[in-house]
Amino acid sequence: MPKNLNYPLASFQKAYALADAVNALGGSCTIENCAQKMQRKVSGGFMVIISSSQKFKLVNFEKGLITTTEEYKLIKHSYTNSERLDLLRKAFLSPQIFSLLYDRFKGKELPTEMLDKILIREFGVEENTAGRVAGYFVDGLKTYGLLNGSAVLDPANEEVTATEQNTARFEKPVVKVEAEKPVEETAPKTNASFIGLKSVNYELQISGPGIDTKISIDDEEDLLIVEAVLRKIQKALNTKA
Repeated sequence: MPKNLNYPLASFQKAYALADAVNALGGSCTIENCAQKMQRKVSGGFMVIISSSQKFKLVNFEKGLITTTEEYKLIKHSYTNSERLDLLRKAFLSPQIFSLLYDRFKGKELPTEMLDKILIREFGVEENTAGRVAGYFVDGLKTYGLLNGSAVLDPANEEVTATEQNTARFEKPVVKVEAEKPVEETAPKTNASFIGLKSVNYELQISGPGIDTKISIDDEEDLLIVEAVLRKIQKALNTKA
């Protein structure tokens, strides 16, 4: 099974909300304008959403400009609810790992409890993100009528049910807002301190041999950058030992 395939680190709902923001700004805008429209900061977490929206083929990002794709425009201007649902499903399954997982379990039971282990062992997803990626996949299947209980549905072999028709009636994906968790300070090998910006916003400053960086944390995705820096420190310490 191929590894190191592309996969989103933000949910389809967040990625679609970003594409909506770009569309509201005329279909093309800078990172700063998009962040302002979404009432967010330009941070590592925001860049993760942009990257994920690219993987879902909702936006393109080049030379500092974000633009909506033809795929997004087709969804936005669908003729019928059923066409809209089909296009949303196609966009959701655009990332390679999502399409491979769907093809593998289509018409079968989805092993939800071990899905993160499958992502780690067979697709090379990092252990610290596999649970989130698995959650995004399962949530998307449910949202777009591709999961009935634990059975992965194949619309090509299924008649459109009333449930699926109801799913198709929404104007846009529902954005799930999750409370951000305060970051717990790890006993550092180097100098590190948390400075509270707001009740759930933080800045992490790490300094030491070869490292002097400050990371703004206002979204869960920003923790991926923190983890990457800590892995670099751990590697340096292991080498020194």
